[in-house]
Amino acid sequence: MKQFFKFVLATMVGLFLTSIVLVIIFFAIIGGIIAAADGGKDVKVDANSILVVELKQPIDERTPKNPLAELSFLGFDGDKKIGLNDILANIKKAKTDDNIKGIFLNESYMMT
Repeated sequence: MKQFFKFVLATMVGLFLTSIVLVIIFFAIIGGIIAAADGGKDVKVDANSILVVELKQPIDERTPKNPLAELSFLGFDGDKKIGLNDILANIKKAKTDDNIKGIFLNESYMMT
């Protein structure tokens, strides 16, 4: 009977340690996906440039802050939505940038 409890305890400890390792691996993978999706790219703007804002899709009031929605899975593109808050933030950035001399709004999507 003593050996039975020893094996049961060893199995429970093994399952507990395995679950801890799997949780750590899971959070590492999720952290890597979020870091890869966030990858802010530095853009070099030439002198006397014009900011072109292409409005080819419906505009939401706010862009959802879900980095996993932007990933493509098995060749399917994620649901990339543009929000009015993003448009206004980029216009404010262009206002303070000395290299940008104008803004061109290309509105090819007409909401009726």
